[in-house]
Amino acid sequence: MTFSENGANTDMGDAFAEVVLISGFLGAGKTTFLRNILKWSGDLSRTAVLVNEFGTIGIDGGLLEGSGASVVELANGCICCSMQGDLIQTLEQLKDKRPRRLLIEATGVADPTEILAVFNLLQFRKQIKAISVVTVVEADLWNSKAEFGTFIDDQIRAADLVLLNKVDLVPQGAVPEILLEIKEICSSCSVIPTHYCQIESEIFSNLNKSAPFERRTHGSHDHNMGEGGHDMAYVAFSFEEEGAFREKCFHRLMASMPANLYRVKGYVLLGEIRFFINHVGGKTEWVELAERGHTTLTFVGWRVDEQEVIAELKACMA
Repeated sequence: MTFSENGANTDMGDAFAEVVLISGFLGAGKTTFLRNILKWSGDLSRTAVLVNEFGTIGIDGGLLEGSGASVVELANGCICCSMQGDLIQTLEQLKDKRPRRLLIEATGVADPTEILAVFNLLQFRKQIKAISVVTVVEADLWNSKAEFGTFIDDQIRAADLVLLNKVDLVPQGAVPEILLEIKEICSSCSVIPTHYCQIESEIFSNLNKSAPFERRTHGSHDHNMGEGGHDMAYVAFSFEEEGAFREKCFHRLMASMPANLYRVKGYVLLGEIRFFINHVGGKTEWVELAERGHTTLTFVGWRVDEQEVIAELKACMA
């Protein structure tokens, strides 16, 4: 199934939608890529966006507001396990709206094949005409990806297209070697180096799309996360507060975030100024915002003492 330049389905038939699953580890750039896709399309009235948040607060859904697409959030779970029932329920509800295209941003620790298995269910096989998987990989995380178990390799194996993102953060000579190693993991996928997940729209529209039950899989696995396997226990929690932080204290807190508290994302009020922050693997991006509002942060890590982090945050309140 193909789409015209403005996103209109040129052969709807009895199909529910063309599905694009956006996969990738925490902080790789999935939301950035999703926003790029939405900017390409003209009429988004029949585009549905499903965002899975690994936490209790929806941050990414808010970032997509105003796109014209219908945004649905699945919060507080991993779409590949505990949220699978909610995914089925949401898809059933979307069937009546018959969107031309369904874009799914999976959580960073999701296995794409587990999500594809939902589309293999009989109630969806005749509704979904084509499906493709785009996996976003963070270039400067590549040499340490083994620390996170099999997540990244599994996400690559399921992909039709792999975006090697943030290539500006690694030596230029390292990029060709990483591209070759990705092709060794998934010989059938296309691989493109990117900065801010920027690619030509034609590349996206020409993806090798297949029916969901024709998807290749790589078998069962346990997402081995080192000694404890899945028991390494990714945890997610949130922090909301109306008041402002003391600026110097909060900056010190972010600079001292432990390596196992890998991801911090959301909005923070420092004095009179509100920022959007995106913290990944020890690096923090700050964007000053014009509008006021309260602090809304979500955290993802493993073997993290949630109460200790919350106490440190509260200690920085003005």
